[in-house]
Amino acid sequence: MNECSTPNASKSAQIIEAAVAEFQEKGFAAASMDRISARAEVSKRTLYKYFESKENLFRSIVIELSSRFAEVLEIRYEKGRDIREQLTELAWAEGRILMLPDVIAMARMVISETLRNPVLAAEAQGKLDKTATFIAMLKDAAEDGQLRIDDPEQAGQEFIGLIKARAFWPLLFTGGTLTKAEMEDTIESSVQMMVSRYGIDPDLPAS
Repeated sequence: MNECSTPNASKSAQIIEAAVAEFQEKGFAAASMDRISARAEVSKRTLYKYFESKENLFRSIVIELSSRFAEVLEIRYEKGRDIREQLTELAWAEGRILMLPDVIAMARMVISETLRNPVLAAEAQGKLDKTATFIAMLKDAAEDGQLRIDDPEQAGQEFIGLIKARAFWPLLFTGGTLTKAEMEDTIESSVQMMVSRYGIDPDLPAS
């Protein structure tokens, strides 16, 4: 085992990748820190230097997965700018991340474990749910007069649900990802459905 072959800066990523594979294959309860260290090709001493327990390692995977979606959290509504462009930009911020195989692999593992453990589920949900960004965008667009929405929370859940219905949930079973063309079609369709449902017809009088 040669621990000098990988720079120290990448050790954590190495271990997380190995842990995702181990948790996915064995389940959290049956997963072994010994096997994780072997998969990652690091010593047990190195493993425990970075992650003191399986629980700590699992939480680190959730944090890593959450950090991948940081771009989504940074998007804010721009007053007066075309709403279709803004919804498309927000959808792509989510969609680009969902096209990464390691993101789907981490998500599969996290979801499988949260189904078994309500405590882990509650912790993971708070870190991984990005629906608030979608809700805020739609709420601000409605206040700016670009959309007509009575319930922004429901509309935000609908929007992210349209994307995940094709680009996330079915792929948890296969481990695959959408191609760029498939994601583009998914996003265009999702945005069109939102605009058709909540867009304001300029030919109709405001209510």
